[in-house]
Amino acid sequence: MAIFNRYFTVLFRLKTKWISLLLIIQTVATFAITFFNYHNGHLYLNRSIFSNFLTLWLAIFIVFAWLFTGIFYLSTCYQNEHVSGNQTWRLVPIDDKKLYFDNILSSFGALLFFVLLEIICTLVLGIVTFTFDSQFHTTIIEMFADIGRHLQQVDLEIMFNFFGAIMMTILCAFFGYFIISFLNYSSRALLDFLPEALSKAYFRVIAVFVIILVAWLAIKASDIGLQIISFPFRFMIGETTGTNDDLALALVLMLAINLLFWFLDTILFSKFFEAREGK
Repeated sequence: MAIFNRYFTVLFRLKTKWISLLLIIQTVATFAITFFNYHNGHLYLNRSIFSNFLTLWLAIFIVFAWLFTGIFYLSTCYQNEHVSGNQTWRLVPIDDKKLYFDNILSSFGALLFFVLLEIICTLVLGIVTFTFDSQFHTTIIEMFADIGRHLQQVDLEIMFNFFGAIMMTILCAFFGYFIISFLNYSSRALLDFLPEALSKAYFRVIAVFVIILVAWLAIKASDIGLQIISFPFRFMIGETTGTNDDLALALVLMLAINLLFWFLDTILFSKFFEAREGK
């Protein structure tokens, strides 16, 4: 367990080392967008924003927070695969299955840390705006008063929907990590079984073709199974009734899908996926 925690810490630091740079870019970019206009190749001072500059900056910052969170998530996906394919990491004194789980878990921890920093930055900017913008101050007070009235009507169903949505978001984040690793490991495993005389480009074409073929055969072979597995995704895009029972079923199925891909990934990673020097 001590080794697991040690490498979790190392991987966590590796994946969070550029968070400060990302937040600085976000802050400067949102400030510039708020303060300036760009039109016909020229940069103009946005004179109409001085009355509500902080409010507009806060709104743009919140929108960009979603964008930069997505960027950071994709960066952790890339780092997952980089660590998996790095020969040095595969030589560390830890079981491959534990290394894989350490890798995924550290990415999710880094993502949570980034989201927490985004929330803190948003709150700080919100407090500054609340202090210096009288209109925003009044709007926020009225909004919290309205929220306070609605909190009296909160029941177990609403709480279940709230925490269920959070759990679905977490499971979707893990699903992204698992499915990207699965595609990477399975395609590399297929490539390793092909004759080495073929070019790398030909390798990739055949690998993609085989993966698509296997997926198509799986869909055709088990339409009922596909309906069950696709349920949480259909729930998220609103193709189901959206009841509490649907949410509970979607959570259970998404958890089962994650466990399935986690199982497949650990097998592929430890048995068939070979790290390569210089990756």
